Amino acid sequence: MKLRLQPIRVFCFHQVSDTFDEGSMYRCDWLQTDDFKNKIIDLQDEGYTFISLPDAYKKMQNDVFRCRKYAVLTADDGWESLHNILPWLGERQIPVTLFLNPAYFDGKHYREKKGERYFLQNEIEHLYEKYPLLTIGSHGMEHKDATKLSVEEFSKSLRNSIDLLQKLPNYVPFYAFPYGKYTNKSISIVNSMGVVPVLVSGGKNYNTKKIYLDREPL
Repeated sequence: MKLRLQPIRVFCFHQVSDTFDEGSMYRCDWLQTDDFKNKIIDLQDEGYTFISLPDAYKKMQNDVFRCRKYAVLTADDGWESLHNILPWLGERQIPVTLFLNPAYFDGKHYREKKGERYFLQNEIEHLYEKYPLLTIGSHGMEHKDATKLSVEEFSKSLRNSIDLLQKLPNYVPFYAFPYGKYTNKSISIVNSMGVVPVLVSGGKNYNTKKIYLDREPL
């Protein structure tokens, strides 16, 4: 009898709110609050159990038989709009990993739109107190395309972000590439720093024969 190894699905989302705000949001990254909740409920109705990213990675290292259906939630960028759904996720005991850019913690810097709002430094430091199942990974210092950075620039961005984020009690050593763009060299740099690369390639995860994790849009 062939052993069954059920894949672990890792989902990615960004901004969640009741209404779309052109001045601060990106249409391709936005989910309406009820749509977000319904997607989560549908997955649970399909038999998926949500677990943390570290727990999922551990299972992928150790499991030879996995018949249960597991899913993981991850959110990129640390948008302020996530305040809309974190209490709901907390009530349902659903873990989530936020991939953050520390350069935007001061509330003054932004990627493109002046109306962009991210979690502030003091909010980040206290999120764990409100949501113990929330963990934090790196998204680089700024939201920059790794394929457009030199090796030195990418390494510095990653190292500086890790140095800041690992001071937080809920930091986990995972890195999500901004825009989902990467090179083989940037993946090797992430690994060399003891961090697991996380992509958005639409794949599912069975085990850790690959040196990275695959995600799919929620």
